Amino acid sequence: MVCIEVGLDGELFRTAGIKDASLITPRLAGFVGGETPASLTLSGMCDLAEGRAAHVYWGPDQVELKSGAVVTFRFTISQSPSSPERIVPTDSPVYIEEQREFEAYKKTFVPDSSPSPRTFPELAFHCRVNGKAVTVARLKTGEEHVLCSVLWNKWLPDRFRVSLRSFGKDPHRKTEWLDRDLAIGDELEIRVAA
Repeated sequence: MVCIEVGLDGELFRTAGIKDASLITPRLAGFVGGETPASLTLSGMCDLAEGRAAHVYWGPDQVELKSGAVVTFRFTISQSPSSPERIVPTDSPVYIEEQREFEAYKKTFVPDSSPSPRTFPELAFHCRVNGKAVTVARLKTGEEHVLCSVLWNKWLPDRFRVSLRSFGKDPHRKTEWLDRDLAIGDELEIRVAA
């Protein structure tokens, strides 16, 4: 099956993949005002019997990363993926309650427009593809976040979409650093700097 091998500081962390996967969506997020400069999330979705679906999580909700951490995503075929930590069907009472709470929260949410503390003003993601440096995503004026999203889906099974961008609270202020498809066997490496 198609999997994403996720390495952390030179060691295999998880092999994200599951039978009947519909999505595999690792994410590496950096924030200028966080307790650590970046965090890693490994999630996806799978199809269940009778037209049902479930969210899948490999590892804890977030893995906090320090400056200097190196995360790799290698796109591979494997018959031995890591067992998920959680599988949450979209029709389960737990998930339905989470969605109800989220909808209630959205109705009262007021975004904070004040600047975030700049704990990591030099935050950057150094990006390499197949060993070759391709870009360094650095915060520009007014930006507070750097986000690297990886997406595999069953409708385009032979490719992985990689998106690397930085942005702030102003929805019109963002920088696209990388947006490309990678194939089976390719490797994306991100080094966190702060």
